[in-house]
Amino acid sequence: METSGGAPQKRVWHLSRGIVFANDNRVVYPHLSLARYHSATALATHGSSSEPPLGGLLRETTSETQLGDGSGDGMRAPVVNSSGPTEQHGIAVEPPERGVEGAVEGAATAEVAKPKEDATPSKSPFTPLDFKIPDNVFQDAKKAPEGDPKSFWSYSLYQRSNEAGPQKIKVHYCKSKHTTERVVQQYFMNEKILGLDLEWAGDAKKTHSARRNVSLIQLASPSRIALFHLAMYPKDDELVAPSLKQILEDPEVTKVGVWIKGDCTRLRTYLGIEARGTFELSHLYRLVKYSNTGDLDLINKSLVGMAKQVEDVLQLPLFKGLDVRASDWSRALSMEQIAYSASDAYAALQLYHVLDSQRQSLDPTPPLPYHADLNLPIRLADKVILPEETEDAEEEPEAKVGPAVDATAITNYLNSTEMKSSVSVEEDSEQLAVSKDKVTESIATTDTTTTVTTAVSSVTATTTRKPKKDPPSPKDPRVIEAEVWAKQRCASGKAPVYMLRAYYLWYKHDDLGPEGVAALLRDPPLATLTVVQYITEAIRLGTLVYDKRRMRDEVLAKLPTAELKQWRYRGLAKACEELDQEV
Repeated sequence: METSGGAPQKRVWHLSRGIVFANDNRVVYPHLSLARYHSATALATHGSSSEPPLGGLLRETTSETQLGDGSGDGMRAPVVNSSGPTEQHGIAVEPPERGVEGAVEGAATAEVAKPKEDATPSKSPFTPLDFKIPDNVFQDAKKAPEGDPKSFWSYSLYQRSNEAGPQKIKVHYCKSKHTTERVVQQYFMNEKILGLDLEWAGDAKKTHSARRNVSLIQLASPSRIALFHLAMYPKDDELVAPSLKQILEDPEVTKVGVWIKGDCTRLRTYLGIEARGTFELSHLYRLVKYSNTGDLDLINKSLVGMAKQVEDVLQLPLFKGLDVRASDWSRALSMEQIAYSASDAYAALQLYHVLDSQRQSLDPTPPLPYHADLNLPIRLADKVILPEETEDAEEEPEAKVGPAVDATAITNYLNSTEMKSSVSVEEDSEQLAVSKDKVTESIATTDTTTTVTTAVSSVTATTTRKPKKDPPSPKDPRVIEAEVWAKQRCASGKAPVYMLRAYYLWYKHDDLGPEGVAALLRDPPLATLTVVQYITEAIRLGTLVYDKRRMRDEVLAKLPTAELKQWRYRGLAKACEELDQEV
């Protein structure tokens, strides 16, 4: 074998072909540790990635180009894609350098032949919601320099086209129970899916007050975001607005977020809110991503940080601010805090709709994961249920460290007219009457000691009156009795209060089937299937007694056949099937 001279095709080493052995056309490159390629970059390869970016999951991801000397010999490798960084085992991989992993398409430089602007995605990620990022705005964000304020994902990028012009997302900043109640009733009561997030003091301890442990509650609908600043409520205000509590406890209203069970624990512990209908985005993200790649062993309940989901699915990095999370949430919010907290809640809502749209396009289509508060396993497309596993980690996943940002540029962007105009500082009617034409609200002092003053122009001075309501009907004594028992039982078991309450009403009263329990617990009634799931889960988790005949005829008969075959319900089903043998 020649080592230097001879015909080019017989040489052991050639710059454009790498190492070539006798009678073997394959190009061999040395194995390099991925740990050396650690910096995020706009260019990456897809070929060896075990976790391709989610934005490209439902498209072809294996385009190829030829490596070699132009003769057709050599190996085929994935085309470099500039739509975003590819991660291999959690590490961002840079394009290969010439002389290390070979030349790319015979070029004499490590740069990709195509200019960056040609490789920039032409369209923003699809969302089924009316509010979208215009394609030109998305392209500008992708082309913006790394760390530039315009390169980040934010709620402010979204708009809806109207005859009167584009409609932007509106942010309602509420600092009292009264304004919270008014905003919830006016804008959120008819929504069925909402983004949810919380903020609290970084140094908050279990012994501290509710205002420090739940300083801010964020809700997001497709067109509006509400920031309920509990830490700023007047001292004599109750912290829980009735309408907000109603939405959070309604199992028919889906509240979506990341690490949502941790948020719900805070709501229950410090505000007495039993949040239901909660949905963990990490479950849907893993289901969609790994159903498409076939890595079913990676579909589990491990948490995935919000920043990673946004960058993978919405294809722009999430701006986490200049250490905003560790800032003081007990004072009036700065524009930076408003932008950060509003974006988190709205990102949750958009992620849910985009991921669910991608789930529905999979073939076969996996079912939507259950609400997190039901503690049920994730289901696969072929009706196979993943084995039960430990619940989500109690610690929130660490956010991905983003690119360095220019503090001055960020401050200027947040103080821009475009950002300020999206924020409405909600005031009580008495305060509104004082200034009819303009309310100038000093929102806060930024970290750079610059006072951010927002002018909310042309605020209507009409006194806001609470709508008259009929006095609430007293609770049914049976419900009160069930709640007392459920709270006592919950202290020593795994089943939550709302499941135990439904079970008790059904078990204690022979005349109440699941439909009757549903009507007794809420007006309008809960879905019958919801009550059925509550009862079966309470029995399973709490090892509770039950009447086999009633269980078979009233409860199990209403469960879908696929669920009856799950291992968790086999014991119940088998016990009820043996009724005839016991007679």
